[in-house]
Amino acid sequence: MGDERERYIKIGAKIKFYRQLKKIGQTELAGKVGITSQYLSKIECGKQMPSLQVLLLIAEKLEIDAAALISDSVV
Repeated sequence: MGDERERYIKIGAKIKFYRQLKKIGQTELAGKVGITSQYLSKIECGKQMPSLQVLLLIAEKLEIDAAALISDSVV
């Protein structure tokens, strides 16, 4: 479970990084993706893993390749 939790944290941190880089608020991004800002907050904190569909929508709305969110490379 430790590795899985670390993966959640890394993905969440990358989403937050790119969201802030694009100067988009949590509420705005959540609205564009069709999720609640609370759910997005849990994703960014590594408390919840988004579905593949949500992950792809987040990447699309941030105008980045989804691979940037799941790769092991450092942001």
